Amino acid sequence: MKKWMILLLMTILVILAACGNSEEAEEPKNNTSEETEREPAEEDRPDESEPAEDTSEEENESSEEDSEAPEENSTENSADNEGTTKSTDETNGSSENEINYTAAEHCIMTQLTECDNVPEAEQFQAYNNLVADGTLLQAPGSGCLACAVKYSFEAKYGESAPLTYSILPRSDQMPVDITNTSEFVQQYLFALPAYFNNHDEEALSFYLPESPGYNALFANKASGNYGNHMTYSVFIDSEVENLDGSMNVYATRTYSHINTHGVFEVYARYNVIEQDGRFYLTDYEELENTRIE
Repeated sequence: MKKWMILLLMTILVILAACGNSEEAEEPKNNTSEETEREPAEEDRPDESEPAEDTSEEENESSEEDSEAPEENSTENSADNEGTTKSTDETNGSSENEINYTAAEHCIMTQLTECDNVPEAEQFQAYNNLVADGTLLQAPGSGCLACAVKYSFEAKYGESAPLTYSILPRSDQMPVDITNTSEFVQQYLFALPAYFNNHDEEALSFYLPESPGYNALFANKASGNYGNHMTYSVFIDSEVENLDGSMNVYATRTYSHINTHGVFEVYARYNVIEQDGRFYLTDYEELENTRIE
């Protein structure tokens, strides 16, 4: 009887074990929608006897390095851009040697200080070329290249080399020796910078002493409002003879001084008389005065 009971219990245990194995075999079928959560294959599973290697920190570090890489590239690009900007900004008169200028263009960009063996015609052409490509701004023409260069540097870069009076188109003749009325007025207007900048008094000698124009010119200088004076160009527009034998000379002058804060163009009438065997200015009147820069 006891053996029979033992045999029965063993049979029941075998049946129960068989049922349990059947349920475990069917269980994966219920997880087919979780493909991304696939259990690793036997060979993929880590050995549970050894602790699994934690790669999360390395992955985080790799992720951080990847995310920082664009910033480094951005910094390098920014540095490259700054270098480009710097090179562009330095292409002014003080660093013109960084550009492959011709000898004539180099002459212009050094403000006529390094012009050995460069013919004047090539200097004028080089100036025109630099204006055409935007390196310099166009100055009002007068045949005075040095005046044009000075104007262009001030208009483009805000400054120029200190004024050298020898650059102005002054003749070797003194006012008493000039016999042409247009030349007389032109020479007077190019004498104004030296007068207002306390270099010499020659401009005053163009006027008849104690005439209205003489007194006005003297008072203007005494006021101190006309310092840092520059005449860039002079155009003689016309001459008209008056009934009394005097001449009205109409001229356009481009100029600047300490109080203009820019360049102006003035159209004026100058009265010229002949007395004691020479010409004198007696008066002038501004007809138009316009800012051009």
